[in-house]
Order: sequence, then C-alpha cells, then structure tokens
Amino acid sequence: MPFYMNKKLVLAFVFAWGFGCSGKNLPEVPAPTKVAEEDLVSNAQVQLEKGTALLHKSEFVAAGLVFNSAIDLLRSFPGGVAADPQVFELYRDLVSLVEEVEQELALSGTEQLSKEEESEVNLINELANNETLDNLGVDARIESSDLPEIKYDIPIVLNQRVKSIIEMFQHRRNDWFQSALERSGYYSEMIRRVFQEEGVPQDLIYLAMVESAFKARAVSRAGARGLWQFISGTGRLYGLKQTFWVDDRFNPERATRAAARHLRDLYEDFGDWYLAFAAYNAGPRRVESAIRRTGSKDFWTHSKRRVLPRETRSYVPLILASIVIGKNPGKYGFKPSTTDPLEYEIVHIDSPVDLSTAAKSSGTSVEEMKLLNPELRRWVTPLDSNDYPLRVPKGKSEVFRMALAAIPENERVRFGTHTVRRGDTLSQIANRYGTTIEALSAANQIRRTSLIHPGQVLTVPVPPGKGFEYLRTNNERESVVAEGQKVYFVQRGDTLGNIAKSFRISLQELRALNGMSSGENLIHPRQKIVVSARMASNGANREVSPERGASGASTYIVQPGDTLSQIAKEQRVSLTTLRDLNGFSASRSRIYVGQTLHLNSSYDSGKGTTVYRVRRGDTLSKIARRFGVGIKQIRDWNNMSSDRIFVGERLTLYNQLGTN
Repeated sequence: MPFYMNKKLVLAFVFAWGFGCSGKNLPEVPAPTKVAEEDLVSNAQVQLEKGTALLHKSEFVAAGLVFNSAIDLLRSFPGGVAADPQVFELYRDLVSLVEEVEQELALSGTEQLSKEEESEVNLINELANNETLDNLGVDARIESSDLPEIKYDIPIVLNQRVKSIIEMFQHRRNDWFQSALERSGYYSEMIRRVFQEEGVPQDLIYLAMVESAFKARAVSRAGARGLWQFISGTGRLYGLKQTFWVDDRFNPERATRAAARHLRDLYEDFGDWYLAFAAYNAGPRRVESAIRRTGSKDFWTHSKRRVLPRETRSYVPLILASIVIGKNPGKYGFKPSTTDPLEYEIVHIDSPVDLSTAAKSSGTSVEEMKLLNPELRRWVTPLDSNDYPLRVPKGKSEVFRMALAAIPENERVRFGTHTVRRGDTLSQIANRYGTTIEALSAANQIRRTSLIHPGQVLTVPVPPGKGFEYLRTNNERESVVAEGQKVYFVQRGDTLGNIAKSFRISLQELRALNGMSSGENLIHPRQKIVVSARMASNGANREVSPERGASGASTYIVQPGDTLSQIAKEQRVSLTTLRDLNGFSASRSRIYVGQTLHLNSSYDSGKGTTVYRVRRGDTLSKIARRFGVGIKQIRDWNNMSSDRIFVGERLTLYNQLGTN
C-alpha cells in the first residue's frame, strides 16, 4: 500500500490530511485572510517542535494531533504547499513524522475493520517476516537473455530473490496467482487506459497484483483499502473521497488514477522506478534516509545493506516477479485471464436507493451491482445525494430508470426512522438496531456527542438482517389523519402484527378497526390501514386511544399546544399520577407532539390493552411480577426472542393488571 505496509491505522481521522510526499497534485487552497504567510510557517514549525517533544515522551496520539494541526496550517498556504520550497520541505517533514506516529500506533493493533468491508490478508504481510527470502542474494543477476523476448516498460532485474518468488508463484502460490490473474480481467483494460492518460508505464498494473490481488474491496490488516491499497491520508491527498457512505479508495477507476499520479510523483522525486515502488510501500522519508546512509540510489544496495524495512525489501521483488509472469503467463504455467472487462452505464439518480432494489430494477443480481459499485460502503447510495452516478450493467439503463420510477422513494432503501423516546441515547439506539453511533451520526448529520430529545426522528441505517427486522417490528411508523382517524399506508415488508405493535394496539383491535375477520393477516403495499379510533370532536382535535378498560384506562396522544397540566385536568387524573404513570420526575412538565401518555394502568381483558414503558432498573421478571403475568406471556405478546429490554421501550400487556 502507499508508503508502508503492515500498519494498523489507529484513529485514522486524526491524520486525515497527514500523508503524501509530493505537492504536485495538491489542490490549491485560497489564501488565509487573517494570518500572514510567515506566520503560517512559523506556527507550523512551533507545532512540529511541540509534536516532536510529545513523540519523544511516547505520547503518540497527542503528537499526531499536533502534527495534523500543523499540516492543516500549511495546506492553507497561498497556492498550496508546493508553491514555496521551504513550506514544501516543512510539509514533507511533518508527513514523515505522521508516518512514525502511525507505525507506533500500529503496534497496539486496535483498529477494527467495518463489518461491511472484506478483509484481505496481503501477501506482503505474510512475506514480511520471511527470513529465508530476505537472505537470498541480490548480487548475482541473470542476464536479460534469460528473460522472455517480451518488451518491458521498466527495467527488469532477475536475481536470485526475484527468481525465487517466481518459483513460489509457480508452485506454492499457484492458485493464488491464477485467481488474481483471472480477476485482473475486470480492470486491466481500464487501468491501462488510465495509465496511458497519466503517462506512467503500463507494466505498473502488476503492482495491484501485489497490493490487492485485484480485489476492489480488499482491506488489509493495516487498514489500507482498494485495488491500490491507499491509506486514508494518501487517498485524500489524491482526491479520493471518504465518507460514511462512499469510499473512493474502493472505486477502481478513481483509485487507479490516484495511484498513477502518486507513482508518477514518486518517480519524479527519485528518478528510479524501484525506489518509487519502495517509497510507495515504506514512505519517501525511509527511502531518502536509505540514500543518505548508503550514498547510493540503487534499490538492491539498500536491500543488501538492510537499510529499508524487511517488507519493503520483499515488496519490489514481488512486483518484478508479477510483471515477468503477467507479461507471459503461459511460459510459467499460468492461463491468461478469460474474464471480460466490466461494462456498465451510469445513471444519475435523484434519491437514495439500495443495491438490492437497484438490482431488481435493472434485472441483475445484487452481487453484480456490488461489483459495479464497490465504493458504496453500505450498499446504498448516499442519503444526502440527489444526483448520485450509479453504475448499472451495460444496456440496462433504460430498464432501470423505468423500474425505479415505479417504486416510491420511501421504498427504495432499507433505512428507517426511530422516534427518540425518553431515556434514549445514541449508543442505546445504535445497539438496538445493530448499527453504530458513527452510522447514526453520519445519517443524521449530527455529532456523536450531540444531544437528542424525545420526539426527534432519527434516520436509522441498518443492513438487512436482525437490525432491519427489529426496525420493522419495533419502530414507530408514520401515520396520517383521514376522516377523524389515523391511517397508515402499508410498506413493503410490513406484517399486520408488526403494524399493530408499532401503533401499540392489539392485533384483534387492528382487525376490528379495519373490518377484518379473526385470523385474517393478508395485506399489500400501499393498502390503507386504520390504526386508531375516531378522534374526540371537542374542538381541539384531541385523540383518546381505544385502549380503554372498565376502569377508564386509556392512553392519550399529545397534540400541538398541549401542556401536561391541561391534559391531566381534561382527562381527570392528578398531575402527580400522570407523571408517575409515564415515568416522569416530580418536576418534569415537558411533553412533545405525538407522544403517547398513559392515563391509567388498570385493564379489563375484555376491552383493550395497556402499554408499559420500561424504566431504569426494570427487568422482564420484575415487570411480570408487578402485573401478575408470566414472563413467557410478555415475550409472546411482544414477539420477543429474549428477555432483553431497553429503557424507554414500550411493552404491550394483557390480562388483569395491578397498579403501576
């Protein structure tokens, strides 16, 4: 991967702009308005010294933050960091220091890869500690006559080390190399075109063989991603966007163009392709140090004297061996790739869609849609994009457009909403739906430390599976008022039982409200389902739910303009009782529109249900004892697969209940 292998990128966001060795492709940033140029450089130098002091104290995270701050300062230099030699040199020093921080942090091995991303054990990682290979000679070089009579774009050296790797590929790693060679057919045509446009040798295509085995979704143990195994900072430096939804390091063409520019810049810096490869792997600072120590610009001299990391000493021979075999696979016992290049058409879509829906709309498989759109980290187009360029199989664009147009926007993604309840936190919500705080934050454009409040509606991004089923089963569904009643329009995947549970009424009541017979369950998308009794015509359009027992038990849906004391007075319960029934503190009066308030906790089994809100310290057994029912009954009534409950969750309870 670019700069170095075998690094586990801890706190990658800290160093988002901290990698790269050349300013030739850096975007220009407008000049600062308040800080003079000399102050920028001076402040960055102070930060460098401060960070270095922290580095010496082994305070690596703090040092990384300081170095990152200095890099941000320099990136605001008028015309970019390459505009001034002093600034560029300081920038490169900071980048090299960030590399050292990353190496130290990598020792902890704490980075966790996303579940949505494949993990690829890179070949170079396995060979990094191969002392046998490292001890093979680099002096005795086989004459060019021993190479196949094929034209190479870069000088090829066949010494004992390179030849041993060729033999390894032929025998012990035959299946691995053949599979990678076969996959290369997807991308080789595109890579060669991009390399020609960027002016780099075509044979560099085999660097992707070593980096990723031509897997567009490869993720190394070090956290590098994509065909060209870019780490976060280097990817950003070369324009590869990385968000919660999209990671352009997985985009084959964009990553290939970035790799071509990066390799070209490294070659311009060192004037030698072998040293450029070494810098791509270990970082330019390491290569510069090797040149200073040996006084030589020969990679093999550096390798023999072991002034470069072991993995880098293996990295360059691996590339050379891959080029030799790849240019003439038959000579070495391999079959040329028979895989056709990926062919596609781009459709700009104006609303989010998941790849499952996209696959059905284009008449293809989800696997093919993933292959065409590997940069989509969640297999759904970004929720915040109204013009996303989605790739569909060639010849399918019109079919796709027509099929997608027939699907309502709210049915195009497997994302739902969660209405925040009292006591909810982002962490609890994330755990409940099997997602992460970061995912919730990104989907709702809030910080992970942001406060949330009851009644707030959050977008919940969850993939198909348990999280999605929980969302369908337990989440609030949006309803509308029609002719004095609340109605809900059935969505794809809904069941009558889940709808009843979502609106906190019994299945029997839901059937009765909709004139359905006992045991009837058949519903269809877009069907209108009545989910409440008629609202009271008291001039305020207030609603009392049908969940009413012999003692007057009921729930109340908060309407605009309501206050807690007003509701207590109108519903003929004391304010203290109303607070207690709903788990409010003695001083709380805040309520929100759409909130369900409980007015009484007693129940007559012949006429309705009671909904209990889980409070801090509750367990299923405590609730069962309190209301005189069995744990299994509560689980059955609420379609629960375990005894796990959450603060703020509402449970539907049947049979004669005691007081709250």
